[in-house]
Amino acid sequence: MSGRYDKILKESLRGALHVLISEVLGIKAKAIKPLKTKLQITDEREADFLLEITLHDGTVYILHLEFQATNDSNMPYRMLRYRIYIEQIYGKPVRQVLFYVGKELLQMKNYIHADKMFFEYDIIDFRNIDCEKFISSNKPEDVIIGILCNFASEDDTIVIRRLLDRIKETVKGELGRLKYIRQLEVLAQLRDLQEKVYEEVSEMTLVYDIERDVRYKQGIEKGIEKGIERGIEKGIEKGIERGIEKGLIRGLREGIQLGLELKFGISGLSLMNMIDHINNVEKLEQVKTGIKTASSIDELKDMLIQ
Repeated sequence: MSGRYDKILKESLRGALHVLISEVLGIKAKAIKPLKTKLQITDEREADFLLEITLHDGTVYILHLEFQATNDSNMPYRMLRYRIYIEQIYGKPVRQVLFYVGKELLQMKNYIHADKMFFEYDIIDFRNIDCEKFISSNKPEDVIIGILCNFASEDDTIVIRRLLDRIKETVKGELGRLKYIRQLEVLAQLRDLQEKVYEEVSEMTLVYDIERDVRYKQGIEKGIEKGIERGIEKGIEKGIERGIEKGLIRGLREGIQLGLELKFGISGLSLMNMIDHINNVEKLEQVKTGIKTASSIDELKDMLIQ
């Protein structure tokens, strides 16, 4: 699995693997042992997840899970290469499952039928998985995966509200909630539901006043402090004055990045490309102040352009 969703999807799914294995795949394992996912023989390949499954009757096999957000006509050949590498490296039977999470209708084949060769693996469209398996969980990592599943006849808005309510119930602390809300917003793009998630977040008591947030203020202060420390270390070699200035700039950038993320979510980080080109302490101080007063990303962007 690769692309813009890879990091967040993989991070979220790592916490939800037990639901996929026990509830979706119906595997009642006695033990599950994560394995290294990088497979290097003559070339290197990295699988999404590799797990050693031990059943209650003593049977042991390797479960290979792959997640795909687009239709890829070459997927059967990619899965076959994984299969060969995994069996060669671990010397155990292998079960492969491809989970499709994309926007478009699933069109990929899950087999290769050629002369004197037959290869097949399981393929599951997330749209066919009951979202209750995830929403009912007490782990926020599971809950946010519910945005990708089958809503049945339930309205999108109602499901999104339930997901946000469950995040509020399962995560204590607003900063922690913000992390999972950001991840939910990104995953919602795979179902064209990001705008609806934004709307519901703005109407619920899940977002707080950034100016009064103690951690935000501490983050700015620590960022500057850290920057000064790094600057002083550099100053030994290149001059104390220049080092402190660079340290201040770096610290301010770190504080600004934290402020953007806390106030505007993941979309706020789109401004970091512009901010990284600002090498003036006074201008960065203005940006830091502007985060508190700006009501939108566009307003803050206009200030950066001036």
